[in-house]
Amino acid sequence: MEQTNVTANYWVSIFTFFTGLSVNEWVAVGGLVIGVATFLTNLWFKREHLKIARLTAKIGE
Repeated sequence: MEQTNVTANYWVSIFTFFTGLSVNEWVAVGGLVIGVATFLTNLWFKREHLKIARLTAKIGE
């Protein structure tokens, strides 16, 4: 029962925080999310490129 109350309290706090943001703050949060998504996507593509480069180097030996 206590865990349910704690979980509900966290969700209500998050909801209250996001509903209190102004338009400028929403744009800032959106920009931050897009920036993090771009970073993670670039990181994934670089990792995949490195895998391909290593396989190509092994085949060329």
